[in-house]
Amino acid sequence: MFSGKRHKKQGKITGAPARLGAVIAAVAAAWFAYSQNGSAGSTATPDTLVCTISSVHDGDSLRANCPGQKNSVKVRLHQIDAPELDQKHGIASRDMLRNLCRRGEPVELTVTGTDQYDRMLADARCAGKDVATTMVSEGAAWVYAQYVRDKTLLSVQQRAQTARIGLWNDSAPTAPWEHRREQRHQ
Repeated sequence: MFSGKRHKKQGKITGAPARLGAVIAAVAAAWFAYSQNGSAGSTATPDTLVCTISSVHDGDSLRANCPGQKNSVKVRLHQIDAPELDQKHGIASRDMLRNLCRRGEPVELTVTGTDQYDRMLADARCAGKDVATTMVSEGAAWVYAQYVRDKTLLSVQQRAQTARIGLWNDSAPTAPWEHRREQRHQ
């Protein structure tokens, strides 16, 4: 049935089938851990993955190639909400994230769950910088107050607002969640 060698006394399988089995077990364990942490009500501690950036879609989402995953993973950055691409500052926000998290470079993802679109929710570090803090301090994203865990982000946002950095240079910027609500009602 398979071409693995079997040791007579120990009954162990060696060779390619044993290596394949070990790889399958490792991938299954990693996926199980990810799916358990992503489920509602999970008490497991967050997983940290080191992945490689494959693309940046907008100011708060990207794709990454992660160990044990055949395809790139869609990642929604946790704690922030960036302007939509069709919204004022949307392109600038995306470009800020692209400059911070460059294609082919490593990204450290601390998985916090999954969202309603089945994207991985994660805090991210690119080039040694906390992505949420950088995006907020540069006026490229809002703190997503209903999901914020790191309360210092609120003071980072307040400093950016006071200094009128990025989107805060507008007198009354429209928050992305308000923009999405307006789009749904048109």
